Amino acid sequence: MRSGVGRSRTFYLLVAVAMLLGTGLQAPIAWPQTTQPLPKDAARELVRAALLQYFDPASVFDISVSGVTLSGEVLSIDDLLVAGKPALLRGFRGDFLAHITGLKLDAAGALAPQPQARAVKDVTIVARTTAQAAEEGLSKTSPSILRPTIRFQAGQFELAATLRREDKLYPIQAIGTLLVEARQRVNLSLSRVLVSGGDIPEGVITQELLKLNPVLDASHWPFNVQIQRLTLHNDAIEVLLRNSK
Repeated sequence: MRSGVGRSRTFYLLVAVAMLLGTGLQAPIAWPQTTQPLPKDAARELVRAALLQYFDPASVFDISVSGVTLSGEVLSIDDLLVAGKPALLRGFRGDFLAHITGLKLDAAGALAPQPQARAVKDVTIVARTTAQAAEEGLSKTSPSILRPTIRFQAGQFELAATLRREDKLYPIQAIGTLLVEARQRVNLSLSRVLVSGGDIPEGVITQELLKLNPVLDASHWPFNVQIQRLTLHNDAIEVLLRNSK
């Protein structure tokens, strides 16, 4: 299944690069050496293909670009706005809004598994997900955790669910928070775990939930962004990231 997704992403990247250069898939790539404007549709497809290197294929992105030029093999975008509704990351659904200015990309390098920006001026990213979306994502990624209910309140989360282990079911409760590490990663931290209906060790629950870590890892993103703010309130998680200068 993963290999099929990889082939699909590579195909879209090839199409995007071919559109940028106007060569067609069978023609050899000949990078123009003079700066010239490029169609916005082609730039949007390249950005979309690069985004799918990081997000799940079912993600939907609305992409707006302005000031698009190609010089040699460097694609420049003066202003880029990306809205992901929804943006899916490892099965978890959320909203994603990114505003980027002064972006320079290696068009051929967009084919890499993790494309990197050559340069960027300003990056602001806001991501948000709800308790309901977290419940749906947890059910998909952890099939042994049944019917989870999650609440985000006052900087912490509360989880109630049923754990399936072999042929037995155990009601569980967990309380914890999200910790920011190195200003680029978000990890689950559990402060309390309760198991009812058996002698199953609490460590089994902890181990199952910690499989989700890191919840978010921006260290592999194409920009050097850092987490400026993370909040849990009103049954939602919101994260603000900006590039360091």
